Amino acid sequence: MTLDPKNTSGMNSGDARFLANIEQYGWVVTKVALRVGDEGDCFGYSTGLYLRFGQPEIVMFGLALDTMHTIINSVGNQMKRGVNFVPDQDYVDLLDRYACQFRVVDKSNYTEHLGWSSWFYESHDYPTLQCFWPDMNSYFPWQSECAPGVRDLQPFLFLRAPNEAGTDQ
Repeated sequence: MTLDPKNTSGMNSGDARFLANIEQYGWVVTKVALRVGDEGDCFGYSTGLYLRFGQPEIVMFGLALDTMHTIINSVGNQMKRGVNFVPDQDYVDLLDRYACQFRVVDKSNYTEHLGWSSWFYESHDYPTLQCFWPDMNSYFPWQSECAPGVRDLQPFLFLRAPNEAGTDQ
């Protein structure tokens, strides 16, 4: 089941605005920043790509929030034109001078990282790809040669979350 972006009656203003943006633009990019004293990663993710185009939602970590927003929108616009993004393939037109790759996000990571999407789809029954970017020598975080700082900025959501070992939602 998925919420109807056209039906916002009885919703609080934030929820209604979220759905209205999906209705108007086709998808929404949520930017997640840390609060003072919090630990973790800043990241961004889409909601609506699966509904509109039958394509996976996108999540991305480690770059400036506005940069990730722009990249996720670029992916969405390409999906709108019919481009399919698949795991383990280089995509050279998303970042200046560097290729990106995608990996399938394990559903055990949805609760912690994809709250609005799970709310919208009313479950974890939607696909998501994580967009990874390389270090300055074009090594990706799962490659041993990758710069540790780049690796540390991009969690591996394609792996099962350690605290969710027995759940599949």
